[in-house]
Amino acid sequence: MKSIHRHKRSPLGLLKLLLLSVLTFFSFSHIIAKAETLTFNLFDQHGPVTHESYPGKYLLLSIGYSSCPDICPTTLYEYGYAMKRLQHADMLQPLFLTIDPVNDEINRLNAYTQYFDERIVGLSGEMKDIEDVAKQLGATFGYRLNGQRIDNPEPGMGYTVYHSAMIYLITPEREILDVFDYQIGGDDLVKVLDQHLSKATSTATKDITTTSIAITNSAVSTCDLPEGFTATEQSSRLSELNLNVKPEANTQLLNLWALWCAPCRQELPLLEKWAALQNELDIITINVGDSIEKINSFFEEQGFSHLPKYQIENFNLLRQLGGMGLPFNALFVNDSIVGIKSGIITDTASLDNYAQCVQQQL
Repeated sequence: MKSIHRHKRSPLGLLKLLLLSVLTFFSFSHIIAKAETLTFNLFDQHGPVTHESYPGKYLLLSIGYSSCPDICPTTLYEYGYAMKRLQHADMLQPLFLTIDPVNDEINRLNAYTQYFDERIVGLSGEMKDIEDVAKQLGATFGYRLNGQRIDNPEPGMGYTVYHSAMIYLITPEREILDVFDYQIGGDDLVKVLDQHLSKATSTATKDITTTSIAITNSAVSTCDLPEGFTATEQSSRLSELNLNVKPEANTQLLNLWALWCAPCRQELPLLEKWAALQNELDIITINVGDSIEKINSFFEEQGFSHLPKYQIENFNLLRQLGGMGLPFNALFVNDSIVGIKSGIITDTASLDNYAQCVQQQL
């Protein structure tokens, strides 16, 4: 019969095990980012790079070195994989900071990073500045020679480099938003980055829209609508009408007209003359149903040069804006519709007053 040997742990052995567990915990917890707001003073192949570089962009940052056998090429492969698949890649700047500036000459470093994707920027710096970044991130790195730690590596020493292996997502305010293990995998990195960046895009759009609506409401409540215009319950936005219009002012007059419409043909010369005299309000003239050849011919006959020649095929837009017939005019402030008028405009003075009032409120 086989005997079973039970090994009793000595108190000293238990103490060693406890200490090992504590050290293991702290070694892993050390990779958690420490700084609330990241600051740095580094350089790339073109010159200085600081935390103020890449304004408005998120940063994807990791540390490593170009002769790293496994961790760094894996990380940079995931960088390149993600940048080619992200929905909002233009919001992100990928960065790779060398922790071996002795051997990683900056041009050679960037040739290495751009092999994975031309948008990945390699960074270097003075050793004290690199150490400062690592400290803020909660990252670790160091050097060994013949099994012994060295603090001041020099060229040709044949030392080895070790480092922690995390990827840091940093906000445009340079706050650390998230931290990923380098083995996260390309697809999962794309997924989590898309979540963060899409959320940021949604929040920014919502903030801009809310601000725009607040400003528009203020202008509408303060400024009297031009003569003949009435407030509307429509919630149309000029940018959502698929007109390919690029307004230059904060206030727009959208005018719908047609060649068969006699009042329209009477109104257009007034709008042409007015457009030549002012720039506080964009006039957007849109023909309904006529061919572009007939529109061009009419504009040439009338000598119009200040009105745009937009064209749509049917009356869907008229109905969408709450109109019943032509000519039809709609006022927009900060992209939002604020008033409509069915029938011809005969005097532009009240439009001038409204545009000036709106400009004062914005």
